Amino acid sequence: MLRSRDEAEGSEAASVLGLTSRAWLFENGRVLTLDPRCPTAAALAVRGGRVLAVGSLGAVRERAGPAAERIDCRGAAVLPGIVDPHLHLFALAARDAHLDCAAFDDVGALLAAVAARARALAPGQWVRGDGLDEARLGRLPTAGELDAAAPHNPVRLRHRSRHASVLSGAALARLGIAAETGLVAEREETIGRLVGPLPPDVLARGLAAAARAFVRLGVTTVADATPRRRAALVPLREAIDNGEFPLRVFAMRPPGVRAWRPEPRLAPGPVKLMVHEEGSGLRPTPAVLARRIAAAARAGDAVAVHCVGAATLVAALAGFAALPASRRAGCVHRLEHVAECPPPLVAAIARLGLTVVTNPAFVRLRGDVYVQETTGAARAWLYRGRSLAAAGIPLAAASDAPVVPPDPWVGLAAARSRRTAAGRVLGVAERLAAPAALALFTRGAADALAAPTLGRLVPGAAADVIVVEPDPLRASPEETAQTRVRLTMIGGAVVWAA
Repeated sequence: MLRSRDEAEGSEAASVLGLTSRAWLFENGRVLTLDPRCPTAAALAVRGGRVLAVGSLGAVRERAGPAAERIDCRGAAVLPGIVDPHLHLFALAARDAHLDCAAFDDVGALLAAVAARARALAPGQWVRGDGLDEARLGRLPTAGELDAAAPHNPVRLRHRSRHASVLSGAALARLGIAAETGLVAEREETIGRLVGPLPPDVLARGLAAAARAFVRLGVTTVADATPRRRAALVPLREAIDNGEFPLRVFAMRPPGVRAWRPEPRLAPGPVKLMVHEEGSGLRPTPAVLARRIAAAARAGDAVAVHCVGAATLVAALAGFAALPASRRAGCVHRLEHVAECPPPLVAAIARLGLTVVTNPAFVRLRGDVYVQETTGAARAWLYRGRSLAAAGIPLAAASDAPVVPPDPWVGLAAARSRRTAAGRVLGVAERLAAPAALALFTRGAADALAAPTLGRLVPGAAADVIVVEPDPLRASPEETAQTRVRLTMIGGAVVWAA
């Protein structure tokens, strides 16, 4: 447990590390600044929600002054708070209200859980499920099987990708589809409206629970990648205002929605655009996607394009290439995921000055499925790291939670090792060294949000600080995946102390 030097031995850290001190002094640790000009330091001081000084213990102690609360880090590493630039916040908050389909290894067990959930609901209420994974289950449940399991309730089980769902016959009828089994794509927004939102109290509890999980992981800033209008963020704003959600949040927006004035802890993020590859081609078409990119760029907005397969990446690149250079310069336009990136497209991304927000944790948690689905050559193209960095492409890493858990340390380890859960190495040439991997989740992630005061510990930066063991620059990837966060500070306030 971390303690201030003046703390009585029997008291709790949370009571000592309060909000009353004018300044904090982190000492007896190794400060990893993520500042290339001065990558490590012996001590750190913060005051008024900002980093005051970084450097030698004597110099920093002098700047902090005698009244500063002294935090003995006991040899642990001091880092900037982790930034997750792409996850789905309300979906995380809804986890407890949804049946966790990923918890089952076969369809029979899933159907039994659907039946149990339906018995706990009033007739007509929706059985909601999330994380449906046909690779894990062996196959998808059919509409008829879901009707048999929940004869008095419509059922919607959302796919782990969050871009399709399996519906019961009763649910299909409400959607106006006579008979269809398997994944229903292209209608997620309509299905979402049909199912309806969670009760406000359920969502509020979920947001508070998500915040507690984040700060225990050292995550201090997140970007909600489900595009929403400002009015839809009311539950989040209320959670921020009442102190239940202390993190900083960037909220992505649908096309055509203008940025609002940033609020404390809540700022507008980029405009999010989707492009999917389907049997009939791309949706939207490349021409429509290019027009949407151009419209957002004309409004001065950063654009984040969701592109997973190579065809979607080609369409996104064509859309950005059609922009005048002035619309690309000075604005952080992003490519989300870039799961499959053939070699010729690396140079195109670099030439256009685009940022890639990748998902290294997928290599660890989904890599064994990718091995089955891809050829040997294509496996080296998946969730690239080193080749993109070598081309000068700005890189960030995100969890995409709840598609996978929001644990940044698993992703950081995977960026270094490229090992799947079964121990296979997927794209050994894409391994990143420890400093570059850590930058993905700190400085690089902050830069992807055009937030230069986050993700680094330099004078004037936000006092978002975490203390962790082991040191991620000295530990092995396997040890890094088990990182223990000892303290999390956001804006100079300690929000978690182990």
